[in-house]
Amino acid sequence: MAVDQHGKQVMSLRDVALHGQGSLLTGHPMSNVDQGPKLERRPSFGSMSCASRALHPSDSYLLGPRRPRPHKIWKKKYIKVMVVGDSGLGKTTLVRALLSTPGERLQVHDGTYTSKEQWLKDPESLCSTVSWRDEDDRTIWVYKIQDTPGYGDDLDVSRSINLLTTYIEEQNHKWLDMEQSSERKDDMSEMEDPRVDICIFTIPPHRLRAVDIKVMFELGQHVPLVPVITKADTMTIREANSYRNDVATKLSNPMIPGVRDKINVFKFERDTLERAGIIDHATPTPPFLVVASNDINEDLNTGDPPVYWPERRYPWGTAEAFNREHSDLLGLRALLLKEALEEVNKTKRQRYEGWRRQALNAARNGRRLRHVLLWTIIPALACLHIGRTGVNINQVRNQVSNTTTKVRRRVQRLRSQPQAVAPPAEVAPPAPKQQEPQKQKQKW
Repeated sequence: MAVDQHGKQVMSLRDVALHGQGSLLTGHPMSNVDQGPKLERRPSFGSMSCASRALHPSDSYLLGPRRPRPHKIWKKKYIKVMVVGDSGLGKTTLVRALLSTPGERLQVHDGTYTSKEQWLKDPESLCSTVSWRDEDDRTIWVYKIQDTPGYGDDLDVSRSINLLTTYIEEQNHKWLDMEQSSERKDDMSEMEDPRVDICIFTIPPHRLRAVDIKVMFELGQHVPLVPVITKADTMTIREANSYRNDVATKLSNPMIPGVRDKINVFKFERDTLERAGIIDHATPTPPFLVVASNDINEDLNTGDPPVYWPERRYPWGTAEAFNREHSDLLGLRALLLKEALEEVNKTKRQRYEGWRRQALNAARNGRRLRHVLLWTIIPALACLHIGRTGVNINQVRNQVSNTTTKVRRRVQRLRSQPQAVAPPAEVAPPAPKQQEPQKQKQKW
C-alpha cells in the first residue's frame, strides 16, 4: 500500500494486479480504503459469455476459421442440342424419351414432313424447350433440342450438309453480333444463347453407310458429335456388340474418299461417365446403343412415386428403354441432362473463342484487301491503261462539259420548284415617328 499527502492509503497498480481488476468493479471488502481513480473495464470479446451475447448466430460465419461463402444470385445457362440423322430412324421419339417426365408427355415437333426450305426459314418450328431449377447452385437451366429434317430424302447430300452447317454458323454469327452491338443493354450472361453446344447424330442399325460418315465428318468441323445407334432392339446381343465395335473403328479411321481425318466425337471425361453409370469397356463408349419408344408403362407412370418408363412390347418379350441391360438411353439421359452439362457448356465456350478469333481475323484481312485494292491496285491499273491508250483531251473536255450541264439543269429545276412558305406572322404597324423640331442653322 502507498500513502498519499493526507496520510490515506492508496492502492498502487501493483496491488491492483495482485488483487485483480474484478475486485474494483464488484465491491471488494476493502471499501474503506481510498481506491483512487477507478479503472473502467471494457468487455473482452475473448470471453465466450460476452461473445455469445454480442454476436448474432449468422455473424459467427464471418469470424470463424473458414472464409464466408458468398450469397449466390439466380442465373440462367443455356444448352442447345442438335439432332441430325437420316429419315425414319426415330429422332423425334429419341428426343421425347430424353426430355419427358412422369405425367408430362413432351410435345415434340416432328420434322418428318418438314421441308428443308421451311426449316431454314423457321428453325424454331422444330425446337423443343424445357427448363428446370438447380436450387444448390441457384441456376436455371434452359435446355433446347433442335430437331432437323432427315437428309436421306435428298439425292444431293451436299445440299443437306450445307443447310446444317449454315445453320450452325448463323447461330455463331448471331452471338457475335450481340457481343459487338452498340445497342446492347444487358450483360451477355443474361441474354439467350443461340449457339449449338453438341450434336446427337443418329446412326441406322446393322450398317453404317459412307454417306453417314461423310455427313458426320462435315458436321464435326463445326460442332462435336455424340453418335447414337437407334433401334438397337432390332439386333441380337452379338450383332449389337459387333456393330458397336465396327462403328467405333470407322469413327476413328473412316477410310473413305473425301474424309481426311477422324470424326470429331465429343470426349466425355471418365469421372463423368462413372457418375452417369456407364461402364467403359475396352471399346470406347460412343456410339451409344439406344432403344426409344412412345409407349410407356402405365402402371409405373401412375405409381407412387411415378416413374417414366418407355418400352417396346413384342410377342417374344419387352424391350425396356431405360433398362441398362437393354439400352444405353438412361446413361445418355444422365450425361446430357445432369452429369455433363457443365462440361458441354465449357467446351462450347472454348470452341467459340477459336471460331471468333478466326472470324475477326478474316474480317480484318478483308478490310486490308479492300484498302489495298482501292488505293494501290486500281490506281495502278488505271495509270497502265492511260499509258497504253493515251488521253483524249477533247473527250475529257466534252465529258466535263456534259456533267457540268447536267448539274446546272438539276440545280435550276430544284430552284424552280414551289416551296411551301409559312404564312407571315401578323406584325403590328409601326408607330408614327414624331417630327423633331428643325434645328436652326447656326450662322458661322
